Amino acid sequence: MTKTNNDQPKVLFYDIETTPLQAWVWRCGKQVVRHNQLVEGKKNYDIICIGYEWLHEKKAKCLDWDYKKQNSKEMVKEFTKICDEADIIIGKNNKRFDDKHVNTQRLIHGLEGRPDLMEKVDDLETQIRRHFYLPSYGLDYLSEQLGYGGKDRMCFQDWIDIVEQTKNGKKALKKMIDYCKKDVHDTKLMWRHCQAHMKPKLNVSALTGNFACKVCGSLDIRKNGYYTNSNGVKYLQLFCKHHNGYAGKISVNARKQIVRS
Repeated sequence: MTKTNNDQPKVLFYDIETTPLQAWVWRCGKQVVRHNQLVEGKKNYDIICIGYEWLHEKKAKCLDWDYKKQNSKEMVKEFTKICDEADIIIGKNNKRFDDKHVNTQRLIHGLEGRPDLMEKVDDLETQIRRHFYLPSYGLDYLSEQLGYGGKDRMCFQDWIDIVEQTKNGKKALKKMIDYCKKDVHDTKLMWRHCQAHMKPKLNVSALTGNFACKVCGSLDIRKNGYYTNSNGVKYLQLFCKHHNGYAGKISVNARKQIVRS
């Protein structure tokens, strides 16, 4: 696996923006819209842009579908190469939304199947819902509450201008790219902000190959007491001084050998 210069795992944060569907309807208001009402040529979602940022870098970057072609195939191929460089991939609600959209475009465009990438994915929203009780779990709310200013502002007309390539379309695409980058950057900041209180899906220490914090991979850890579970197995608990939180635990067997749990 590719590592950063300090032998830490490469953590990738990402976010996507998708096209809306278009349909023929008889009236306004709440109703069921069936697939045979979708406009020909607009019967599938597509991805307009994919923003991404590495944990060890300071700014987000963004790929887009090409304003004139409006086709995500090459963009998804490029993003898949980026994902291959990562040890861990994290988004906000990506488990239910972004991951599936990217995979759908692989299916539609006949690209190679990559279900293996899901093995290194974690989700900020899943972690926040598991560990915190909040009035809202939306990115805008969380960004404001944690001091990152909330989301940039977009309106539905911006999506229409991009898809319909109106006179404001290129301007709207630039606005959307900035919007997407801000979402990615905020996701990274919120992940780091909440890290001390969460137990991520992936054991980062296993990726580093070092005896390290399982949450962030730092070597700056200390003992945090012992406890014995109901099966009589004794554990040494660890605390990470780098992110100021839980670092994992190790079991101490009868031979005094220490095994990563």
